[in-house]
Amino acid sequence: MLSKQSIRKEHTIFLNRVKMLKDEIIEISKDFTEVEELHFRKMLQQGGTITIQGKKFEIQKESKDYTRNSKGEYEAAAKPHRAEDWE
Repeated sequence: MLSKQSIRKEHTIFLNRVKMLKDEIIEISKDFTEVEELHFRKMLQQGGTITIQGKKFEIQKESKDYTRNSKGEYEAAAKPHRAEDWE
């Protein structure tokens, strides 16, 4: 069964094109088999569409323009170098 911590605020989950609340998804997940739950958790990590027990879930992750560094701090992604910088 999924827990409240497994569904983060960055996730938007649609069931048959209807936006669902976290508690509703947790209730539905009680009927998942272990394999189905593993697939659902994987989709939470990467986003996408999955059909489980005839129900079509669409998981959208909020994309961020920043990432965390090794210290856990947010920082902007590195910008590519120009050829002139190397001269």
